[in-house]
Amino acid sequence: MAKIHYFQRYSSKENTVTNNTLLLLARIYDYSTSRASAFLSEITGEPIEIGIEINQQKRAKRSVPDGTVIQRGFKVVIESKVDSGVDGDQIARHAEGFSNESAKVLLLLTKNSVDQATIEDIKRRIAEKQPGVIFKNTTYEEICRIIEGMFKEWESEMSSIAEDYIDYCGEVDLIDRSRYLLRISPCGGSMGINKKHGIYFHPSDRGYTEHAFVGVYKNKSVQAIWKIDSVYDATLENGKLEKILVQGRDTDKYDGKIMAIIQDAEKECGYDIKSGHRFFCGEPHETDYRKSSPRGIQGARFKNLSDVIDNLDLEDVEDIASKLRKETWE
Repeated sequence: MAKIHYFQRYSSKENTVTNNTLLLLARIYDYSTSRASAFLSEITGEPIEIGIEINQQKRAKRSVPDGTVIQRGFKVVIESKVDSGVDGDQIARHAEGFSNESAKVLLLLTKNSVDQATIEDIKRRIAEKQPGVIFKNTTYEEICRIIEGMFKEWESEMSSIAEDYIDYCGEVDLIDRSRYLLRISPCGGSMGINKKHGIYFHPSDRGYTEHAFVGVYKNKSVQAIWKIDSVYDATLENGKLEKILVQGRDTDKYDGKIMAIIQDAEKECGYDIKSGHRFFCGEPHETDYRKSSPRGIQGARFKNLSDVIDNLDLEDVEDIASKLRKETWE
């Protein structure tokens, strides 16, 4: 089934980027005010409390009421930059739009971090116009890093929204995280043949986030990984293999392996994958990257290897596999 998109894809203009980021924040806020607080707190590095505050017998000026319910006011102003430069005076003027909110957050979103001298100049300008405003420059990649681990696998809709925002940022060239991404793919009965041939397969019409590494998963462990060399949509008919390159290197190196895994899938697993399937090919390396939290996974998960492994060498897959044996994930 084709993947559902939550965020507009048709433009990378700054107003579209801003609207999509605001929509992300709105969806998080609608889902959970505490998650929205955590999201803004991690972005800004400041404790930001939003939502309702409930107190029991908190003394007022001349009395002690049995209880109080207070709605915390907050305002977030976002200035998005894609390719244009940063105008410190323009950003400082945005601070004039705040009034008496309890939390005032002004975010400058950029593809790369702005130099510290410019940041300090903007903070000085803001302090002159509106003291108390929290100003933060962050990158689209940093937002993606924060939301990537915010929701558990059973929070399916919010996980899909977070993944789609990450996809959007990659598609419009706000970030390129694909070279670090390990896709953890539950394999079940096909694990043996996936590892044997160094090929993972799934239906060609299934959407997926672009990634550089495949990890085949069973029994709460990623048992093997490989760096993707070639991705093909392939059909095997009357012993003849027809393939279309989707990603990577166009080579006949994997023809025999694709044909073999198609045959093994039918013989050993009862799967008919002779047509309508996509094949992710590479050289497999054994590992044991274990899931530490309860329950298994129902669908694919993504891990940014740069967040997991220090001194990451993306070309040394054997070293990555070795280091993952010492790590766990939730």
